[in-house]
Amino acid sequence: MKLLDVKETAQFLNVKPSTLYQWAELGQIPCIKLNGCLRFDIEDIVNWIKSCKKEVTSSYNPFTQARGPRRGGK
Repeated sequence: MKLLDVKETAQFLNVKPSTLYQWAELGQIPCIKLNGCLRFDIEDIVNWIKSCKKEVTSSYNPFTQARGPRRGGK
């Protein structure tokens, strides 16, 4: 188990430390409180990120659609 502090976790998630404190208070992110300090298990954080991932529900892909003639003559 590898524990990260608030600063390390904030950098890993690219969020502000205050956001982490808010998420922890609301029970929205897995964390451990040791002697009043928040710690985050990196494995739990990675699994939490995966659980937040939204699955694709549509087969629509704009990049595979047929393209019409280009404008501009070239």
